[in-house]
Amino acid sequence: MKKFLLIIPFLFVTTLFGYSYNDLLIKAQSSIFPKILLLDKKLDEKLVDGKIVYAIAYDDNDYHTAMQVRKLVENKYKNRLGEYELVIKVIRFSDLSDKTKVTAVYALNSSDGIDRVSSLAKESGFMTFAYDIENLKHGLLLSLMVEKSTVIYLSKPNLQNHKVDFVDSLYQLVRFAAN
Repeated sequence: MKKFLLIIPFLFVTTLFGYSYNDLLIKAQSSIFPKILLLDKKLDEKLVDGKIVYAIAYDDNDYHTAMQVRKLVENKYKNRLGEYELVIKVIRFSDLSDKTKVTAVYALNSSDGIDRVSSLAKESGFMTFAYDIENLKHGLLLSLMVEKSTVIYLSKPNLQNHKVDFVDSLYQLVRFAAN
């Protein structure tokens, strides 16, 4: 009974402050996901005014994590990705719409926002990245896990919905996620 009572405050804190994120995973994803954009043969079709617009989608309780990701990406890429200008937006899941102009969306965890990102990506064709590999089951395209080494997971069933055509070498590097 005492153990149960000790767990209750931790459950409350997680609910109050949002999902618990792994800093190492956030750093790895912030470093690798933008680079993957350059491996899309159809990237020019996804540019917004000639720029790569990389959006970080979050629920209200994950705002600070979204800002952490933004800072990591800005520090790594200095507003340039290859030959393109890189614009980073931080946007609430609830503010995403068919009018949102992005090249890619990196989705933090959300109870209902993941489905919104997935359906918008199908309509608009932007690339999607998931913090949590489980969100590939909900229609997102790529995730990354740090296991014995860094592993990029690609949802093969979702590939056709994203209007993405990667260079062949990426397919040799990824593991295909079982949806």
